[in-house]
Order: sequence, then C-alpha cells, then structure tokens
Amino acid sequence: MKKKVLAALLSAAMVATLLSGCGGKKEESAEAPAETEAPAETEAPAEGEEPAEGEEPAADAGDMSFEIVSKGLQHQYWQAVLQGVNNKADELGIAVNFVGPDSESNIDQQVQQLQSALNATPTAIGLAALDTNSVMDLLQQAKDGGIPVVGFDSGVPNAPEGSVLANCATDNYAAGELAAEKVYEAVKDRIDGNVRIGVVAQDATSESVVNRGLGFIDKFAELAVADGHTATVVGNDRYISDSKCEKTDGANVVIDVRVPAQVTSELSAADATALMNEADTIAIYGSNEHSANAIITANENLSKCGTGEGQIIAAGFDSGAAQKQAVKDGVLLGSITQAPVKMGEILVETLYAAATGGEVKDTDTGCQWYTAENIEDPEIAPNLYD
Repeated sequence: MKKKVLAALLSAAMVATLLSGCGGKKEESAEAPAETEAPAETEAPAEGEEPAEGEEPAADAGDMSFEIVSKGLQHQYWQAVLQGVNNKADELGIAVNFVGPDSESNIDQQVQQLQSALNATPTAIGLAALDTNSVMDLLQQAKDGGIPVVGFDSGVPNAPEGSVLANCATDNYAAGELAAEKVYEAVKDRIDGNVRIGVVAQDATSESVVNRGLGFIDKFAELAVADGHTATVVGNDRYISDSKCEKTDGANVVIDVRVPAQVTSELSAADATALMNEADTIAIYGSNEHSANAIITANENLSKCGTGEGQIIAAGFDSGAAQKQAVKDGVLLGSITQAPVKMGEILVETLYAAATGGEVKDTDTGCQWYTAENIEDPEIAPNLYD
C-alpha cells in the first residue's frame, strides 16, 4: 500500500513539473519580440575578403585608364603634378597617359591632345585647359560619350552642363588675395602721392592665371581704398573689365597689368622690365612661375627688387629653383606656393571616384606664403618643387 501511495505521489510531481515547463514557455512567447530579433547590420567585408553573397564587387582599377591633358610639361610645376599622378595611379593600379602641349601658348596643340584623349575612349579624363573656350565642343563630346571629365589646376567656366564633374585646384583667387595682403603690408607706408603696382601675367585666357591676377588686383585695391586712397586698373583689357576695382580717373594707386602677345620668357621679361622702369613703381607681382621668373630675369639687369629703402617689393607665385633662390636672396619678398604633388594625387582619386560612382566634388588643394624665414619649415618645404 505504501508503495502504491509513493508511486502516485511521484507521478503527480512529474505532471506538475511538465505543466510548469509548458506554462513558462507560453508566457515568454506572449512578450514583445526582443531587440535582438531585429535584422543585424551588415558589416563591409574586411580588406582581402570576398564580398558577401548578393553584394556587387568594387570596380577593378586594373581595367581602368585615365587620359590627363595638362597645360604643358616644360615647367617643373607640371612635372610635380605628374609625380603626384603617378604616385596615386601606381597605388591604385590604374593606367594613366599624361600629356601637355610644347608651350602654354599652344592652344591648338592642347585641343588636338584632348581630341586624341577622347578617341582613346578612356575611363575618365583630367583636363587643365589653356583656353576654356577652345574645348567646349570636345567637352560636349565627352559628355555625350559618357566619359567623365575632372578639371585640375584651372576650371572650365561655362562648360556644357554636366560635362565637367569637379575641379581639383588651388583657390586661385584666394591665393592672389593672400599675395596682395603680404605685398600691401610691405608697401602701405610708401603710398605717398601717385604709385604704381605692376602685375606680370602670363596670359588672359587661363582661368587659374587670370584668377590669381584678379585676386591680387581686387584685394590690393580694396586695402588701398580702405586706407583712404583711390585705385584703378590699367593695361590688359581682360583684367580691367573683370576686376572688381572701380575705375577711377586720377587715382593715386595705379595697378598696371601686362600680358605678352605670346607666352615666351623673353616677352614676359620685357614686360617686367618695362614695369620696373616706371619711375612710380613700388611693387610688382608675377602670377605664376613663368611670370615670377620673368621678374627675376629683368632684375638681373636692373637690380631694383628687394626689401631695402627705395627698392621695388616683388612677389611671385609657384616655385622652382630660380624662384626659391630669389626668395632666399631677398630679391622676392616671398611667393605663394601650391601643392602640385598633392594636386596630382587628388586628381587621380577624383577621377577614380567619378569612374566608380563615388562622391565627386570640387577640392581646394591649398596654398601657402613662403619667405626666406619659413622656406625650410616642414609645412612649407614639401610643396616647393625644383
């Protein structure tokens, strides 16, 4: 009898346990779903891993080719840009063809090179236009052919809509303004009566050169007017018409802009000589390496530039062996440097983004003012090419 009672008690206990377990699971299922039941975020595959099923693989850089048409190869500046292009192209494994005309005045040759670039049907094209109006039809062809174009060094204003996706360059207008601020600070106490500020510009067609000149002109005039002077622009018609400086008869600060009929060292040096021989010239500015070197060449015969009493304050733009030495020697008060190697690298990165559907935007590649005092600084020296 005892055994039967014990067996009954054990059976009852087992049933209660089973019912308890079933009841616990039923209550849990009635609760709201836990947060962990939401879909988990998918992490990007680590470098070297295969893409997850259903994901599109990244574009193969080895199948890409970029055509890059510069303004030339004769200046060390363009060689520095080419160095940056090659650095980034080698890193990405992209084939690049980098060309430029024999002279920065040879617009027709550059147009032919751009046509050849289009004929090669590359993945993307980089363009530093010598003359913006000369390439409009070819840019339309590139757009119609689905070839993305990225500008560098100088943009292409008024290009067919959507034909130039972005521009990788120094903010040339702001860089010209910086040069004007430095020059004005050096000469403001010498503006007594009528004075002349010379500007040697390589051309009046390239956006980069024009903007560097206009930035300098407008800022110098603004600073002079703020100090109670009057200012006006004379010389080349393009710079006169595009400047923000109000044209004033009888102004005591005359900003005189000279542009050679052709881009040659001899003609630009002649322009610099003529400006430095004007009796009222107190400052002179060259808006690129070519023009700065023209000032240096003219001064070799005249010995008028320097920071001493009565000397002409001179400033340049870009770099190169001659310009760096002139800064060290005090012939030039200082110069504006770009970052040409970095520009070349950013250009290839932007072309790659354009070719792969990535973000493409204008990029300011920067500028700095260098003098004899800071030319060796770690932040300056890497931007100074020879």
